[in-house]
Amino acid sequence: MADPKPDNKASDAVEFLRRSQDADNDNRTKALVDLQFVNGDQWPAYAMASRGLERPQLTINEIASYIRQVTNNQKQQRPRIKAQPTNDQADVKVAKVITGLIRHIQVNSNADTAFDTAFEYGAKMGWGYWRLLAKYVDDKSFDQEIYIETINNPFSVYFDPNSTLLDGSDAQECLYTDLIPKKDFERMYPGADMGSFNERSTGDSNSDWVTEHDIRLAEYYRVEKIKAKLIRLSDGTSLYEDEMPPMELLRKAGISVVGDRESIKRKVMWRKQTGFQVLEEKELPGKWIPMIPFYWNRTWIDGRKIIKGITRDAIDPQRMVNFWNTAITESLALAPKAKWLMAEGQDEGHENEWKNANLAPNPVLRYKTTDIDGKDVPPPERVQPEPPPTGAMEALMGASQNLQRVIGMFDPAVRAQTDKSGKAINAERSQAENSNFHGYDNLTVSMRHTGRVILSWIPTYYDTQRVQRIIGDDGKADLVTLNEQGTKQDPQTGNPITTVLNDVTVGEYDVVMETGPGYDTKRQEGVDSMMQLMDTPIGEKVAQVGDDLLVRWMDFPGADVLADRLAASNPLSQIDDKSDIPPQVQMQLKALQQQLQQAGQTIQQLQLEQKYRMSIEQMKQAGQTQRTHMQEVVKAHDIETESQSHQMDVAAEVHTKAHDAALGYKKAIDVEEIRAHLALLLDKLGGDREVKDEAIENAV
Repeated sequence: MADPKPDNKASDAVEFLRRSQDADNDNRTKALVDLQFVNGDQWPAYAMASRGLERPQLTINEIASYIRQVTNNQKQQRPRIKAQPTNDQADVKVAKVITGLIRHIQVNSNADTAFDTAFEYGAKMGWGYWRLLAKYVDDKSFDQEIYIETINNPFSVYFDPNSTLLDGSDAQECLYTDLIPKKDFERMYPGADMGSFNERSTGDSNSDWVTEHDIRLAEYYRVEKIKAKLIRLSDGTSLYEDEMPPMELLRKAGISVVGDRESIKRKVMWRKQTGFQVLEEKELPGKWIPMIPFYWNRTWIDGRKIIKGITRDAIDPQRMVNFWNTAITESLALAPKAKWLMAEGQDEGHENEWKNANLAPNPVLRYKTTDIDGKDVPPPERVQPEPPPTGAMEALMGASQNLQRVIGMFDPAVRAQTDKSGKAINAERSQAENSNFHGYDNLTVSMRHTGRVILSWIPTYYDTQRVQRIIGDDGKADLVTLNEQGTKQDPQTGNPITTVLNDVTVGEYDVVMETGPGYDTKRQEGVDSMMQLMDTPIGEKVAQVGDDLLVRWMDFPGADVLADRLAASNPLSQIDDKSDIPPQVQMQLKALQQQLQQAGQTIQQLQLEQKYRMSIEQMKQAGQTQRTHMQEVVKAHDIETESQSHQMDVAAEVHTKAHDAALGYKKAIDVEEIRAHLALLLDKLGGDREVKDEAIENAV
């Protein structure tokens, strides 16, 4: 069955792939050789064939060590992206937030690995890539994050051969391919046409896209330029005609059109496709293709672009090192072993010991002191073999030096061993770095373009209110609210107006790059300088205003805790970066507050002293008043006691009289009862009345 013909959109990518292969085929072929060479495949086929399998073919891979020095040095001095406002709608504080957001993007996507991978490939073979893409935060979120993705295989990227700028910002097309299993493709895109799997020569058929078990999916980027009318408004804003808001809203806002012109509108399109069919398609924000190239060295010769890394020019010196090391090794291996010279018969009885003298580590070799004729002879002598050829040793040394000259890095071990100052050592180190500084500089250029692409994407992917992590220069994270809606009072009319805090969707920003040592290195150097400054006359002043900074920069456990405690007592360290008041004004206000606080403490102390003096006088007066009061109380108590005693005596006398009266009354009653009983008794006896009365009185 014949291969299906690709549709019109899919054919654009297929045609671009062929054009890119034709233009970069020579660079790709040589780059593959460079990559294999630096990984140890350093003997050419003709040399291996001529030497055969029996002769040694040593590989002393010095170039890999030199490349590691270059790449590891780059990891210690990573360029840093910083946003900067460029128009009146941009804000310095928002620029700091955007810079922190870019650092978050780098940390969140492990961008250092992407940059390091591209730099390493560039040093080895000439170029590398990384790219930007957007992903949803999670499966249940509509928020998206920007990521920087590592390209592990630079040969899978087909970049615009017409691009001439070092950062690739002028590229109009790019293709990134990847093979996925056929079963996964059928599950992801059911019903999509994969075509046949006929094997054909590379570059002239669809076999570039389909293999027996896998199918190659391509992500095709293309910049489309569309004619559009550009409108200029009275407030200085410029918009394309299709982006214009309704005229009625403009009139209400007091804005009018002041001019227009014909212009070009760039639109970046992204497609995911096979060799025959477009599977997905969308428009990307910004105006640049988000595939970022890194080049080590580019040259145009006779209209053709030549790209190479460190390896290309070092191949011949490295092969010379391998050859002469192999030749010397082979010469020593084939040279006769050291022999013994003795008179005939000296080894009699010890033949095996002398035969194995070069093989076995015998502690003792015995011999006879006479020959077969019985004459005295000297001990056996060892005959030393020929040393390695002097010419081969010199050639090896020259090859090693040639390799160092080509790469621009010299081994300190082969230099004159003399005492050197620190400046001399740094100068030698700087010389080695300067030889490959163009690589570091090219990385900075590509990273700067990465920052520009991120800036063009941020208004699209961070256009809603959200709490977002940002990362500062020192690597510490903070949370801010992007596009935070709020209201404030208009100072002129007093009416509430809507405000947006940390609005990253308005304003124009550009990228500036910070290079040199990283934050940790600067921090350590800063501590050394500050400690030296402490021994100077201004050291005391520095300690008063910046003691927390000095401690915070130090590298020991608990430094941050101690610095926070020092900062708590230093008003100058309590600067709010998020405040609308400039830091200099905040520091002045803090200084005034500190002075007012000191003045308040002085006044409070004086008030306490005055209050203390008044308190002593009041205590004296209170003591006298209390003593007088106590005397009066005692006197009143005595009077009351006497009154109570008199009352008790009167009451006792009254009680005694009452008791006596009661007793007399009872006695009278008893007497009358006795008289009554006697009268009744005498009446019963009869007799004279007077006699009875007399008898009764006598009885009572």
